[in-house]
Amino acid sequence: MKSFFYLLFLWTVNLYAQGIDAEIKLESQNLDDIPRQAVVQLADDVAHYIENTQWTFEDLPAQFKIQATLYLDSYTESGYQKIYTGKAFWGNGDDQKYFDKSWQFTFNQGDALNRSRQFNSLSSFIDYWVLTILGGELDTWNQFGGSQLYTEARQVARMGTGDSFSLGWKDRLEDIEKLSRNQNLRKMKFAYYETIDQWDAGQKKEAIKALDDFFSNLEVSAKRQDSRSFTQNFLNAKYSELADFLWEVNEISYMQRLMRVDEDHREHYEAILIDW
Repeated sequence: MKSFFYLLFLWTVNLYAQGIDAEIKLESQNLDDIPRQAVVQLADDVAHYIENTQWTFEDLPAQFKIQATLYLDSYTESGYQKIYTGKAFWGNGDDQKYFDKSWQFTFNQGDALNRSRQFNSLSSFIDYWVLTILGGELDTWNQFGGSQLYTEARQVARMGTGDSFSLGWKDRLEDIEKLSRNQNLRKMKFAYYETIDQWDAGQKKEAIKALDDFFSNLEVSAKRQDSRSFTQNFLNAKYSELADFLWEVNEISYMQRLMRVDEDHREHYEAILIDW
């Protein structure tokens, strides 16, 4: 009987898990002993929350990674509220990298993390970043595939701007607007993976068409003020893989276009051109 209930428990957990690996770190050395001890399990709690929450109605198409380092800088008390202030780095271990410079939340040791339609200074902060990162990931599987999650992240940010713990939420709202409305950036990311998929499938004509689409959107996105940093993060993650792929395609004009767009990795591209 115990084995039956154990298997039932595992089945229930797996039913809601969506194939997310969460790597969460917490830096709290700036806090005094008592508030630091109160959050000693917070990184594990956040990881568990991310990995065991149903973020989309459908199964995710792959195993995704969510990374975060949470820095807690200060602690105050206001009545019954225990208030932490800090900053955070969020990402997917690849092309998505975000720095959140101002974050404030209230937390008591033992508080449970639950997803809710009501704004919560801690769980809504997590929700916003997970939805944003997953939205970016789903954009690579289908064109504008992350739109629904971007919409949900925007709704969270709007609630945050009207909350008593509104620190940083105006910036988050502006960032999600930039990401969700930048069609060139989003088309670029989808076209990149579509190019490789078509090439690997032997559909070279379709692959070259997708590659042209990738470069057209890359060139526009790299020039736009609101997407330049996002585009450079993508290139920082993909420049070597992209260069190797262009060498395989054996069209030197694409490499020349890439060099004009991505000055940061020009030396790498020039080294490949020497042996072209």
